Amino acid sequence: MSEHSGEIDLAVAPYYQDDAVTLYHGDAHELLPRLGAQAVDCVITDPPYTERTHGMAKTNKGAGHGVKAIGFAAFTDETLMAALAECGRVTRRWVVASLDYAHAFGFDAHPPAGLRSLRVGVWVKPNPMPQISADRPGQGWEAILFLHRADEKPRWNGGGRAWVWTHPVVQNTGHPTSKPLPMVADWVRLFTEPGDLVLDPYAGSGTTLRAAKDEGRRAIGIELDERYCELAAKRLSQDTLFGGVA
Repeated sequence: MSEHSGEIDLAVAPYYQDDAVTLYHGDAHELLPRLGAQAVDCVITDPPYTERTHGMAKTNKGAGHGVKAIGFAAFTDETLMAALAECGRVTRRWVVASLDYAHAFGFDAHPPAGLRSLRVGVWVKPNPMPQISADRPGQGWEAILFLHRADEKPRWNGGGRAWVWTHPVVQNTGHPTSKPLPMVADWVRLFTEPGDLVLDPYAGSGTTLRAAKDEGRRAIGIELDERYCELAAKRLSQDTLFGGVA
C-alpha cells in the first residue's frame, strides 16, 4: 500500500468524492502545480491529441465525409510536453498515457523532463472506425506511451508479457474518445498496488477513476468539461461495474 495515505487539498471543492475517489472540475494545467512532488503513485491518463488527429476523427453520421467527432481543444507538442513533465513531477513511478502516435514516438525519442520512455504500447481495435473518405486505410490502433521517473528503477506486475491490448472500441458512451474499461483496469493492476493513489488529470468521464476504484486503489481526477464531470460522477456512484467510457 502507498505511503501517501494523507488527504490532498487542491484548494478547490471536489465535484465528486467518495472513500476511494476525488474528482475536481477544473483545468489540470492550473491544478497540477498544486500537487507536491511524488504526491501520487501513478498517472494513467488520456490527454487530448494533436489538431491533425482531432480534425480527422469523424463519425459516419451525415452525408459526404462524416461529422467531426471531437469538440474539445487539441494539444500542441509544447502543451503536451509540459503536461507530461508535470505528471512526471507528481508521480512516484509510472506515467501511462494514450497518445496520438506522432506524439508517442516523438516523446519516446525525446521524453519530457524528468521521465524516460520504456515502451510504446498498442491498443488494437477489432472494430475500428472505417476511413470515411475511403482514400486510404483506416486507423485500427492507438499508441500508449509508458513513461517512468528517470530517477527511480522501474517495476511492474506484468513480468515479460507484451505491451499489446486488443479491445473493441466502446461506442455510444457520451464521450468522443472512449477507452475500454477492461484495458484501463489492466493498466491499474499492472502498474500499481492495492491502496496506491492513481491520478488522471484528463479524466473524461472517469474510466481511470472507475478502474482504480474497482481494483482497490484510490484515485484523483481532474476534468475541464463539466458535462464529463457529470458523466464520471454518475459512473463512480454506481455500486457495480458500469462500463467502458473514456
